[in-house]
Amino acid sequence: MRAETKLLTDHKPYADKYFLRANEILKAKGLNPWVNMQVFVRKGPGKAAGIDEAVDYILNHSNLEEVGGRIYGKREGQDYVGKETQMNIIVPIQEIVELETGYLGVIARAVTKTNGGGNLDFAAIGRQMREVVALAGSRPVLYFGARHWHYEEDKALARLAFENGIREVATDNGGEDFGKWGVGTIPHSLENIFAWKYGVDRAIVESTKAFDRVIPENIPRVALIDYANREITDSLATARELNGNLAAVRVDTCGENLAEGGVIGDRKYWQGNGVTVEGVYALRRALNENGFENVGIYLSSGFSNPEKVRAFNEGERRYGIKLYDGIGAGFLDGVRCATADVVAVGNCADEVDFYTGDGVGPKNIIHKVGRPPRPNNGLDLLVGSAA
Repeated sequence: MRAETKLLTDHKPYADKYFLRANEILKAKGLNPWVNMQVFVRKGPGKAAGIDEAVDYILNHSNLEEVGGRIYGKREGQDYVGKETQMNIIVPIQEIVELETGYLGVIARAVTKTNGGGNLDFAAIGRQMREVVALAGSRPVLYFGARHWHYEEDKALARLAFENGIREVATDNGGEDFGKWGVGTIPHSLENIFAWKYGVDRAIVESTKAFDRVIPENIPRVALIDYANREITDSLATARELNGNLAAVRVDTCGENLAEGGVIGDRKYWQGNGVTVEGVYALRRALNENGFENVGIYLSSGFSNPEKVRAFNEGERRYGIKLYDGIGAGFLDGVRCATADVVAVGNCADEVDFYTGDGVGPKNIIHKVGRPPRPNNGLDLLVGSAA
C-alpha cells in the first residue's frame, strides 16, 4: 500500500461536521457496536482506484488494526461495475464514523482520474453554484461536496462555494478562511446504530432525541428523515417527541426509493423515486396539518442540478406553498463519487462479516432502506485476519 498522499496529523477539520457530531453522540451514549461499512462507486464500469490510499487513511486515523478490524477490498486496477461493492470495512463504529469524508474523497478523485476524468473545472462548478443560489433566492444553499473529492482540495472548493454565494460548508477546514465552522447534524450511519438499539421504527426519533440531549442548544435540531423510507411518519413522530425543539427535517431519499407520499410516474423531479416535488409537497402538507408549520424542510440529493431546483420552484407556484427552506448540494456532478453505507451491526466482528463462518444473521442485517448488503466474493482481505 502507498502512503496517504498528505499525511494529516488530525483528520477532524477535514471531516463532515455531522460525522464528528455523530461520534460525540455515540460516545456520550456509550454505543460502539461493530459495523460493516459497505463502499461502492455509483458510476461504472471502470477500473478500481484509490483503495490503497483509502485503506492507509483509515489505518492512519483509527485503531482498526489494534482492535482486530478487517478491511476487504478490490485491488487497484481491477474491473468494477457501477454499484458493485468495492470495500467492506469491519470495525467498531466509533473507529470509522469520523473518517467517511476522507476515504470516500480519496476514492472519488482516484477512480475519476483513472477512468478518463481530469481535474475539476472550477469555473463550471462556480457557475453551477451561482445558478442554484440564485434559484433558491433568500434561502440558504450549503456545500456538502467534501466527500466527493480528495481532502487536499477541500479548502479551494469551499472558497469557491463562498465566493459564489454558498452560505455554509460542511468541514471546519473549508470554513476556516471565512471565519466559519462546518455545519451538519445527523448522518444515516448514526441512525443505523439507533436502529440496532431501538429498532428501525425508532431509529430517526431516537437518534434525533440523542442529538437534542447531547449537542449544544445553539445548534439547530434537523432530523434526517428518509432512513426507513417513512418520510412523513417519522417527521411527525420526531416533531412530536422533540416537543418544539425540532427546527427542520432534511429529505435525502435515495434514488432506490419512492418517498412516503411520493407519486409513481415519469415526470422528472416531480414523480418517481428520490426527492421529488410531489413527495415533498405531501410532507409539507402533513406537517402543516398536524400543527408543525414552523418545522422547516431542507432538501438534499441531486440539488446541484439547477433544473431540479427549478422544478421545486415551479411546484411552489403551482401549489401556492413553500416547499423548502434550504438546500444542501455537492456540486461535483461529473465525479465518480463513492458512497458508504452501514449494512450490518453486531457485538463482534464475525457477527457483521459476510465472508466468515456462517455469514451475517438476520438480526444483524441493519441498513437504510434501499441500501441492502451486496457481498462481493471477489474482494480480497486487505487488512486483518478472518476465521
